[in-house]
Amino acid sequence: MHGFTFSRGNMLLFHPKGARSFMKNKDAKKPNYSMWSDISFLLGKAWELIPWYYPLMVVIVVSRALIPAIAMVLPSRVIALLQEGVSFERLVLEIGLMSLGILLCAAISEGLRNYVDFRYLITPRRHLGGDADLKIATTDYPHGEQQDFQNAMTRRLQAMNSNDSALEETFRMVQRLLSNLIGLGVYGALLWTLSPWVMLLVAALTALGFIARLKANTWVFKSRDKWAPIDRKMNYIEEESGNYKFAKDVRLFGMSGWLCELYDSCSNARRAWGIKQGWVEFAADAASCLITFLREGAAYIWLIYGAVTGSIDPAAFVLYFGAVGNFSQELLGCLKEFSDLHEAHLKIASFRELLDWPDQFRHEGGRPIPRDGGWTLTLDHVSYRYPGADKDTIHDMCLTLRSGEKAALVGLNGAGKSTMVKLLCGLYDPTEGRVLLNGIPVTEFNREEYYALFSAVFQESAVRPYPLAKNVAMTDNMDRKKVEKCLELAGLSERVSELPKGMDTKLMKYIWHDGVDLSGGEAQKLMLARALYKDGPIVILDEPTAALDPIAESELYEKYSDLTAGKTSLYISHRLSSTRFCDRVLFLEHGVIAEEGTHEELLEKRGKYYELYEVQSSYYRSGSTDEEGELINEAEMEPV
Repeated sequence: MHGFTFSRGNMLLFHPKGARSFMKNKDAKKPNYSMWSDISFLLGKAWELIPWYYPLMVVIVVSRALIPAIAMVLPSRVIALLQEGVSFERLVLEIGLMSLGILLCAAISEGLRNYVDFRYLITPRRHLGGDADLKIATTDYPHGEQQDFQNAMTRRLQAMNSNDSALEETFRMVQRLLSNLIGLGVYGALLWTLSPWVMLLVAALTALGFIARLKANTWVFKSRDKWAPIDRKMNYIEEESGNYKFAKDVRLFGMSGWLCELYDSCSNARRAWGIKQGWVEFAADAASCLITFLREGAAYIWLIYGAVTGSIDPAAFVLYFGAVGNFSQELLGCLKEFSDLHEAHLKIASFRELLDWPDQFRHEGGRPIPRDGGWTLTLDHVSYRYPGADKDTIHDMCLTLRSGEKAALVGLNGAGKSTMVKLLCGLYDPTEGRVLLNGIPVTEFNREEYYALFSAVFQESAVRPYPLAKNVAMTDNMDRKKVEKCLELAGLSERVSELPKGMDTKLMKYIWHDGVDLSGGEAQKLMLARALYKDGPIVILDEPTAALDPIAESELYEKYSDLTAGKTSLYISHRLSSTRFCDRVLFLEHGVIAEEGTHEELLEKRGKYYELYEVQSSYYRSGSTDEEGELINEAEMEPV
């Protein structure tokens, strides 16, 4: 499992006190976009992708607004007809026509709404979800290690993970709001003829209700970053606890109880925030209910007074009575839709923040990559310090990897080897200094084009739930013969021949019912086959053979050395014997190159490299002795 190790030391990360401390220290911020900007953004996306949605929306809005209007007029019209003494047939006819109108409007609005939901509204959400996934896949690599960006990735799911999510539900809210506004205008005009004061009173109280709900939604938005890390940790524990790869560790180390305790700690912290949110929303709802009581009570008192004094006849009383009820409903509808739109806007704003997350790397334009057949990499006084660290991981490093050179990078854990590789590959930009390609700063190139130069194999085996052949080529448009050749060179052809569907066998049993899981060593060989298939001019091997035995590793490196002849290559390994075939060995210590030379030259110097080599080689020499002839106790040796 990458990014997290189940150890007691990690428990602090999930402790509720730690979560509360984070809650207090994290500054809340306002959204970068207004509600109207977010609504315009979505409507513009709909106009771009599904222009036919708009005429259908007009029909839905109008038909929905007509239903309560006709229902309001119907009883008043019946009383008026009875007062006029019309015939029974005419009375039945008008009642029937108006009832039929209600049924037709209901059928049109609901039927068309369901059609639009399934036929159109999913399209913008799917496209925007694809844009978010593309942003995550192509954004600057360091962003993925930042807490704020991780929170933004978590929040994006709240805006797009279902048909009821903000990216889709906003369209329905707009439909309902437009219908409410039409009704509000019609019933408001009718009540205006009754009394302008009633209208002003209702408008003032409605504004107060809206402000109460707005305050609650704003509090939720400002607090979202405080519980997003807790949600992410809970999801992580849920996913990884059920990960088949961890089944052995969970059982042998008795982790089940500890994992439950860990999850409960996060759950309690999240529940504390849920209780706070519940009280805030309860207060807003209580205020809205009180305001609604005052609003409708004032209107009904005015109406009853008119009926008692005789200024309103029975038919008009029924009409106004229905208008007050409908006006109140439309006001409540507008209030609710505005409130829901505001809440959805906060989620959409977070989603757009992810889409617009600023990148520092050059992802468009840039100088063309040199194509002269030679690629020399240079670290020019490069230093790199991780955010929040108090010292450099790489410090003032000067290094040149000459075109066609095979160099080995060795050192203890924490020496900065992987960081140096990420700098060379363009995954990091240095804190100080420059990384150069053929004398040109890497920052001047298009970063995606620069990445294309590298065939890299990292410590982690990035096996994907694809068929094995696609895992090698990483595309459906592949050269199958080349895939077969790369698998053979990587030492996987025999294993592939044993698989039920050969190269077309799906990997990852966790995803596919007929999938296959590779062992650690097989997965690393697969990564080597992938690097061979890409055939980049610069080869980076960052401890890709840790799961192999020393003999197999040495043989594989020698084979790979022959296959990468003429390429600029950098090999990283803890096993120093694997550096024999390299032109140059770089011994890294505390972020600087402490020793440099060929394998033989460094042994002759009898420095740190020699000491580590002797410790390692002693494990493979039976009955090893020290310089005075004493047998070495292997248990006392410090492993590298």
